[in-house]
Amino acid sequence: MVIEQNNNREALIKVLKKYWSFDEFRDSQKRIIDFVLQKKDVIALLPTSGGKSLCYQLPAVLMEGTCLVISPLIALMEDQVTQLLKRGIKAAYINSSLYFKDIDRILDNVIYGNIKILYVSPERLKTTLFIDRFKKMNISFVAVDEAHCISEWGNDFRPEYRNISTLRTLNKDLSFIALTATATPKVVEDIEEQLSFKESNKIKKSFIRNNIHYSVINAIDKEKVLLKLITNECSIIYVRNRKKTKELSKLLNSKNYKTDYYHAGLDFRERSKKQTRWINNEFDTMIATNAFGMGIDKSDVKTVIHYDLPDTLESFYQESGRAGRNGKASYSIVLKDDLDIENLKKRIKINFPNIEDIKKVFQSIVNIHQISIGYLSDEKFELDIDIISNNNKLSRSTTSQAIKYLINEGYIQQTNNYQFSMAQIIMSINRLNQFLNTYKNFEKIIDVLIRSYPNISQQMVRISEAVISKRLHINKEETIILLNKLHQHNILNYVAKTSNNTINFSTPRPNINHLSLSKNFLNFKKVKNEKANHLINYVNQKIECRNINLLSYFGEHKSEKCKNCDNCNIGLRIKNNSEKIVENAVVFLLNYEPLSPSFIYKQLEEVIEKDRLNSILKKMILEESILRNKNNLLYINQ
Repeated sequence: MVIEQNNNREALIKVLKKYWSFDEFRDSQKRIIDFVLQKKDVIALLPTSGGKSLCYQLPAVLMEGTCLVISPLIALMEDQVTQLLKRGIKAAYINSSLYFKDIDRILDNVIYGNIKILYVSPERLKTTLFIDRFKKMNISFVAVDEAHCISEWGNDFRPEYRNISTLRTLNKDLSFIALTATATPKVVEDIEEQLSFKESNKIKKSFIRNNIHYSVINAIDKEKVLLKLITNECSIIYVRNRKKTKELSKLLNSKNYKTDYYHAGLDFRERSKKQTRWINNEFDTMIATNAFGMGIDKSDVKTVIHYDLPDTLESFYQESGRAGRNGKASYSIVLKDDLDIENLKKRIKINFPNIEDIKKVFQSIVNIHQISIGYLSDEKFELDIDIISNNNKLSRSTTSQAIKYLINEGYIQQTNNYQFSMAQIIMSINRLNQFLNTYKNFEKIIDVLIRSYPNISQQMVRISEAVISKRLHINKEETIILLNKLHQHNILNYVAKTSNNTINFSTPRPNINHLSLSKNFLNFKKVKNEKANHLINYVNQKIECRNINLLSYFGEHKSEKCKNCDNCNIGLRIKNNSEKIVENAVVFLLNYEPLSPSFIYKQLEEVIEKDRLNSILKKMILEESILRNKNNLLYINQ
C-alpha cells in the first residue's frame, strides 16, 4: 500500500507504528525524514545503532516510486531485505549471487512499480543492463549507505562509489540521502561534492556514547589478560586474522566459556548459522574479524574487546559501538602490546607498495606472457600471484597490492575475480606414514605440502598448484593429478579453484620506465598514515579523556570530561591526587598480569615522576600489598 506523501507528524507516526512498531522517532530521525520527503539532498550523520536505515526506509514507504539504496555489503543487503519483507514492505536486492534471469526479472518489477526499495552495489551502476532499465524506473530518491566510501579521505574509500553521481545525468530530478556513522568534517564536505548536492543539508547526532567505558590495557601476555577480562556476559572479541579467531575460541572454550568464531573465510551458511546462534544467546562471546557485526543490532552486548588494533578510529568507534545499545553500562577495551603499533605501520606499508616493487610485478607479468611495449588486445592472460611472488621474492600481500594498483591505474584490466585452491591433510600422522610406506610416489608431494604450508594439517589453507609444481620440478597438470589422487585416498581434502585471475591489455602496454605512482595513490597513502597516527595517539594517550579524543576526531568539540574512561578515572586522578590514588592505579595495572617496575612506569610516566613512583612501589612491597617474584616482576598479594 502506497500512502500519499505527507510529512505531518501524525501520518509519520502512524507508518512508524504500522511497520516498525515504534511509538516515537529517535533523535534527529524525524528531521532527516522531512528532508527526504521534501526531495532535498541531505547527509545523515548518525552513530552506530543510531537508526540510519529507518531514515530512508520510512520515506520509501510513503513516497511514490522506488527508493534505490546503494550499499557495499552483500550480507547487509540480504539482511535488510529479509527484515523489510517480514514487515510487509516490498523489497529486493541485486548482487553477484543472482543469476542474470533473476536480475532481469527484479529490474522489470521495479519498472512495473512492484518494489518499494531496491538494494544494489555501486559496481552495478556501470552495467549496460542497469543503465537501460534505470531510465525507465520511477525512482523516489537514492539512499547512499556507508557514504564515507565515496571519499578518498574516508575510512574505506571505494573508487566504484564515484559512479553514483552519474545517476543525476540520467535523472536530473533525483535527490540523495547519504548515510554514515563515521565521517570527519573533511569527509562530509567531500561526500556533498562527489554527489553534486544542490544544497548543503547536514543533520548530525552527537557521537558520544555516555554508557560505554573506554579503556586501553597495555599487556605483555594478551591471552593471560584476556582470561582475566572475559565473563559469561554477551561480548565480541575482534582480532586481525582468521586463524586467531579459531585459536582464541578454542582456548576460551577449554576454560569453560561459551564462545564461537566468525570470519569471511567461512561459507555463507556457516556464517549465518553462527550469527543466528549468537543472537539467540546459544553462546556468550563471538571471536571475529571485522567481517562480523555490520548491520547486526543485538542490544545486550556488554563488552567489545579489540585483541588487536584496528586500522583507524572510524573502525574502532564503529566496532566499539556494538556494545551497550540497550543504554546500559558497557565496555570497550583495547589490548595493546609493543608489536601492535609496529604491525599497524607494516600493514600500511604492504597496502601501498613502492614503485620499485610495482615495476617488478609488472615486468614479471609481461615477461611470463611475452607482452611487448605497445601491445593492445582483448586477449586474456592468466595471472598466478604465487608464481609472481616467488619470481620477485615478494610477499603474496605486496604482490596482490601491486597488481591491484596496476588495475586501478589502467595499466592492465582485470577480467574476472581470482579464486584460491584450498587443501588440508586430514589423515593422522601415524596413518599417513603407513600410507607412504606403501605408496612411495606420494612422499615428495606430501613433503612439499607440509614444508610449504605449515598449518595444512590443522586447517584448510590456500595453496598454489603452480608453486607446488615448481618445487616438485614437474608440470602443473601432473601436480593436479597427484592432489586429486590424495583426495580420493582420503589423505587430503582438496578443493580446486574454479577460476584464475585473468587480465588483458585494453590500453597499449607501456614502457616499464614510464610507470609512476599516481597522485591519488600518494594522497590515499597519506590519508591512511594520518588515520593510523590518530589511532596510535588514542591508544598511547594517558591523560586526555578518551571521549573528548574521539569526538574531536569526528569534528565534535566537547570540553567537559566524561569521567568514565580509564584516563579520566586513573590518569588525571593520579596527576592531581594523593599517594593512595597512585597505589590504586598500580593495583589496577597488576590486576591482569605480573609486571616489571619499568613497565608500570611506562604506563604512568605522563602523570607521575619516576622517583615518586619508585618510592610508592617500595612502600607497597614493604607493606606486602604487592610482592616480587623470582623474575623481578611485581604481582598483587592475594
